[in-house]
Amino acid sequence: MKRLLYFLIFFFPFISNGQEYKVGECILDSSTNKQYCICSDSTTFDKTAGDSYRLFIIRDKNLNDSVCERIYLKINRSPDFGYRLNPDYCNKFGLIVIEGCDSFYLYSLREKTISKKIWPNYSGCEFSDGQGSYISNLVITDDGKILQLKVNECGLHKFNIADIANIKEI
Repeated sequence: MKRLLYFLIFFFPFISNGQEYKVGECILDSSTNKQYCICSDSTTFDKTAGDSYRLFIIRDKNLNDSVCERIYLKINRSPDFGYRLNPDYCNKFGLIVIEGCDSFYLYSLREKTISKKIWPNYSGCEFSDGQGSYISNLVITDDGKILQLKVNECGLHKFNIADIANIKEI
């Protein structure tokens, strides 16, 4: 059965078990009825930057939208730089890419695990400003084993992602 996936962008709060979350983006996996979201809550709030969208939550739509898991991601360069979900590889490889401005995480739908935070190797790169190290053009190829991305002012970088617990730049 083909898995259908919906990508939703919205900012609205919801409450689960007394905890209020502000939703940034969600992906709904209709085959499992699980929803994967980037949110903020009171623990990620920054006094100067405001809401920090760096909480990855998994909600079960079969259980009244209850939160099954909360994963607090490391600050994305600055608290006001939120993470984004990239659903392009969910159906084909069972992976959700959680993109930061200069790093990323991978979440495996099959293994139900998340990678550590991954940065490209910036050695030998010189940046003209703070945006020089931003990643873009992220693509997964080779049957889900290679992730390639471009770093502004630093070129292409490739990662072996065959083992989500041991991602290495190649």
